[in-house]
Amino acid sequence: MTPDTPSATDAVARAAEAIPAARFHGADGGAVRPCTPAHVTHRHLRMLDVRPGMAVQEIGTGSGLSAALLAHLVGTTGSVTTVEISTHLARRAMGLYAEHGHQVNVVVGDGLIGHPEGAPYHRVFVGTTPPAIPNNWLQQLAPGGILLTGVRISDLPGAYAIARITVDDQHLPSHVEIHHGGYTPMSAPRATVPLTHTTDPDDLKSTITLLGNHPETKAAALLDALHDKPHVEPTPAPDDEYLHLKNWIIASAPEGLLEATLTEGPGIGLGAISNDESHAALITDQHLITDHPDSSVSEVLRALIHRWQAAGAPRTHELHAELRREGDVWHARITLG
Repeated sequence: MTPDTPSATDAVARAAEAIPAARFHGADGGAVRPCTPAHVTHRHLRMLDVRPGMAVQEIGTGSGLSAALLAHLVGTTGSVTTVEISTHLARRAMGLYAEHGHQVNVVVGDGLIGHPEGAPYHRVFVGTTPPAIPNNWLQQLAPGGILLTGVRISDLPGAYAIARITVDDQHLPSHVEIHHGGYTPMSAPRATVPLTHTTDPDDLKSTITLLGNHPETKAAALLDALHDKPHVEPTPAPDDEYLHLKNWIIASAPEGLLEATLTEGPGIGLGAISNDESHAALITDQHLITDHPDSSVSEVLRALIHRWQAAGAPRTHELHAELRREGDVWHARITLG
C-alpha cells in the first residue's frame, strides 16, 4: 500500500483529527517540542500501513503523540507498545495516555533491544535513526511484518533516510525501500567508521568531512579550496529535488565523496588533490559551489548532475535499496542497481 492509498490516508487523517497534537507537545516548562513536522509523521504512518487489530511496537516515545495515533489506528482489538529510554519522557507519556484514554503500553528500556516480551509485532515504527538497524527489530516482527525506521545510507554523518523493510517467515528482509527524509540520531554510541573531519579555526560553523582516513591537512586544504574565491551559481536541483540528487550521488559512490558546511549551508560534493593543488566542488539546496568553474572536480560533479537529470531525476525510493548484515546489525544502502 502506498502513502496515497485513500483508505490509509483517511485512517491517518481521522486519527490526527481525533487527537490534538498540542495535548502532547505541551506548553511552558512541560513542553516537548516535536523533532519531526506533523505532516511528515502522518506520511510515515501511511507508509507503515497500520490496520485495526494489529500489534505495533514503537521505538522512541518522545512527546507520546505517535503512539497515541498508532493506538487510534489499531483500535480496541489491537495493541501498541512504545519503548522509551528516558524515564522522564516515559512517565510523562503514561500520564497523558491515562488522562486521555489512549491504550498504550509504555516500557522504559533500550530501544535497540526493543520489547521481545510483546512480540511478534505486525509493525515496528522507529521515529529516530539508530547507528545501524538491530537484528532484534526484525526478529520481533511477524512474517510479512513491516519495519519503518530512520537509517544511515552512508558513513557520511549527514546521510539520513527512511527505510521501509518487510520481513519473510525467517525474519529476513524480503523487500526494502529507501525514501528521502530522516530522523534525529538515537541516543546510542555510533560505531567507529573511517572519517576525516576538520573545522575552519576562523569559522567554527564551517566544516568538512571526508570518507576514509586521510591526513587532516588534506581535509583542511579542500575546505580552503571551497573558501578561496569560489565560483557560486544557483543549484540545478532546487527545492525538494536536492535531497534526491544528494542521495543519487551517494548511491553512485564517486571517488572523493565528501560533506561540507559553508556559509551557503550544508552540502555534498567531491574533492581531490593533485600536483599539490586542491580542487573541490559542493552542491547545496541553494547553490553549486566550486573552487573554479572549470576545475577537474567541478567537471566530475557536473557530469554526475547531468547523469541524474538524463536518468529522469530519479527519486530516492526509485533507487536500488538493500540491507547488508554485519553481525547483529544491518546497514541500509542505496545503489544505482
